[in-house]
Parts: sequence; C-alpha cells; structure tokens
Amino acid sequence: MRYAKRELVVAIAVAVAPFLCAPAFAQDDTHQVSGVITWISEDAVEVGGQRGLFEDSSDVRSDGRPVSRASVRAGMPAQMETDAAGRVLELRVNGVVE
Repeated sequence: MRYAKRELVVAIAVAVAPFLCAPAFAQDDTHQVSGVITWISEDAVEVGGQRGLFEDSSDVRSDGRPVSRASVRAGMPAQMETDAAGRVLELRVNGVVE
C-alpha cells in the first residue's frame, strides 16, 4: 500500500513539474523595431534608437538573402528583431551590395 502511494506521488510530481517551470519559458518575448541604422559595430547595431547585440546565430539579410554584417552600413533602412535580453535575432536591411 505504501509503495502504491509513493508511485502516485511521483506520478503527480512528474505531471505538475512542467507547469511550475512554465514562467521561465515564457520569457521568449521578442521586440521589433523599424528605422534607419544609426550605428553599427562588429558586435552591436542600433536601429531607430534600439540597440541589439549580435550573436553567432543572428540572421542578417538584405532583400531576402543572407549577407555579411560587414556589408551593412549606417544610414540603411532596417528592421530589427531582438529577444528579451537585447540579442539580435534578425536584422533585415535593403540594398546591400556584396
């Protein structure tokens, strides 16, 4: 009888645990900003007053195709998507010539 109760408690704990951890996963908020690139360096960019940090996984695209960060210049129109920590998820620009 005691063994059956222990199994029941473990089963309930396993079933409830993901719901207790859910707020930690809810921080997947993203922020999008459109404007002109006002500043750019090797590891960061500023679009419309919002700064973002480049990561290895940051996606930089011009007219739908991947481009190098080195090809992006201040003054270009852009849309930037960042995560809650300010890391650049995607930077979309127009008119990059490589």
